[in-house]
Amino acid sequence: MKRVLVVSVEPPWPAQHGGRIRTARVAEALSGHAEVLVTFPDHGERQVDPPVPTRPLPWSPPSAVRTRASGGPHLGGHYMVPIADSLDALCEEFRPDAVYWSHSYLAAWAPPSARGVPQIVEFANIEGRRLQTLVTSAHGWQRLARRAEATKAAFWEPRVAARAALCVALSQPDLAVLRGWTRDVVLTPNGVDVQPYSPSPPDGYVLALASYDYEPNVLALRTFVRDVWPLVRAELSTAQLVVAGRRSEALGQEFGAVSGVTVLGTLDDLADAYAGAALTVAPATTGGGSQLKLTESMSRGRSVVMSTFAAQGLPGAVRGAGAYWVADAPHPFAGAVVDGLRNLSARQARERTAWQLCAALGWPQTVRELVAAISALADGKPAL
Repeated sequence: MKRVLVVSVEPPWPAQHGGRIRTARVAEALSGHAEVLVTFPDHGERQVDPPVPTRPLPWSPPSAVRTRASGGPHLGGHYMVPIADSLDALCEEFRPDAVYWSHSYLAAWAPPSARGVPQIVEFANIEGRRLQTLVTSAHGWQRLARRAEATKAAFWEPRVAARAALCVALSQPDLAVLRGWTRDVVLTPNGVDVQPYSPSPPDGYVLALASYDYEPNVLALRTFVRDVWPLVRAELSTAQLVVAGRRSEALGQEFGAVSGVTVLGTLDDLADAYAGAALTVAPATTGGGSQLKLTESMSRGRSVVMSTFAAQGLPGAVRGAGAYWVADAPHPFAGAVVDGLRNLSARQARERTAWQLCAALGWPQTVRELVAAISALADGKPAL
């Protein structure tokens, strides 16, 4: 059996949020066709007995001087510089037939031993575009640093794509960019863990579920609570907003006193949060292009009010099917939320449509083509 080394930014298991879920499901699917080992910098919570073998590598935050002054991505260096020697040793020991990088910025710092075999690089985002969206929200030295990182991405990102045996795009817009850099690209959108359908409750709340250690999600929530939520409450005084997700407890003091807002914090199990929700919101207008939480919400029978920016990353299977709302300005966004809360039958029709469409997005189906391509590379065959 061929060997595939998966390099991630963090432990994929427990698979509790977007990045972890995707890496976990790809590794699990791949393990049915190859001997898979998942490695990562040893930080954050990790499962004692994961479904796929793992090898954490000793890590501590490095000085930012080297990574910011280099021509490579600072974020990749942050994770890769401290583990470079350990990863070299692991490659010598495991002798992979292919290496799967869960983020392009990790592949940009690949040590020589990992470059001697086919490289599969997942572009979770087009980093140059993502960084450009973050420039305007920064000030002072941070704005300069982000602009510098975006400029660097124009050089390292296409080069990583060009030297990869296979690139992985998560959305159609990202696929178009990658095809300008290489012909070896496969589109693998985010999948879902399909759940039984349970209709949203008549008196459910609005759920803002996200990873709140990611700046675009925090900024979007602040804008929503400041500009949109008062409009919702003016139309529907009983409306309730529940904020939940990784590191959301850090926002408790900021939003805890806002009328109709409750902050739950980090959750080990999302089932109860979804069960009480009428609908979810995804108001982000900066950051990356494909948000797994959109299809996760739909697969749990909860429709989404989302920004145009968020909608761009939707998989084709659910796009344009009348299964969600899209709005941007405060009044239209608030109007969509109020419409969803008030009109139970219409809301449940949308959510059921979304849930049915998500049946085609189960992870085994979604990653099938990718797994076949990786298996072919590991066997020394053309991937596409």
